[in-house]
This record gives sequence, C-alpha cells and structure tokens, in this order.
Amino acid sequence: MLWAFAVIAGGVVLLLVVLALTHMGSTATPTGPTVETSTVVPAPPVTPSAPCFPFQTTC
Repeated sequence: MLWAFAVIAGGVVLLLVVLALTHMGSTATPTGPTVETSTVVPAPPVTPSAPCFPFQTTC
C-alpha cells in the first residue's frame, strides 16, 4: 500500500517539475499597451417584425 502512495506522490512531483521547466522562459507580462484597430463595420440593428396573434385581421 505504501508503494501506491509513493507512485502518486512521485507523479505529482514529476508533474510539478515538468510544469516549472516548461514555463521558466515565458514572459507573461506585456511590454506595453497594445492597441488593435478594427476594420469590421458593425451590422445595422435588426428591427423585429410586428407580432401576429391568432384571429387578428391585419396579419
């Protein structure tokens, strides 16, 4: 039973070591503010059609 705990603990330690090694060189902070301009024109708003109720003569 002790070997099962050792395998689980070893796996967790190995996972933490791998994560630490793979993220050592990454720079998570940006160097400055970035401004992104958009060339997409927003679509005009959609107007809903008039509701049509049963037994309505104008429908």
